[in-house]
Amino acid sequence: MKSYERREKVARAIQKELGAFIQKGGIKDDRLSQFVSIVEVSLNSSLSSARVSFSIFSSADEASKEVERISTQAALNDNSGFLRGIVGRRLNLKYAPRLFFQASDSLSKAVDMVDWIDKIVEEDQSHHEE
Repeated sequence: MKSYERREKVARAIQKELGAFIQKGGIKDDRLSQFVSIVEVSLNSSLSSARVSFSIFSSADEASKEVERISTQAALNDNSGFLRGIVGRRLNLKYAPRLFFQASDSLSKAVDMVDWIDKIVEEDQSHHEE
């Protein structure tokens, strides 16, 4: 197996395990947002560190979303050693990568895009009714 294939396979497995563990409430931290989604995991070539992109879903205003994003990132990074151990044991890795969490706005962009499409469809339908 080529190294980049292994890197991608391990990254997908880490993404799946982290997402499932967080969704099941495996982290007991009040700063963690209720709706966290692991969007992407990127491993370096030696598989020693991983950049984990996460997104949160919140209906709060922009200022509240930013506070929630920052506190969630802090909670995840503060628990990264614990999560590293979980990933290593569940995936049976000899050396689990160090985890570095960073926020991604991909989920909110997707919701905005769906809203935008719905708005265009409504406008198009109203023009056809005239």
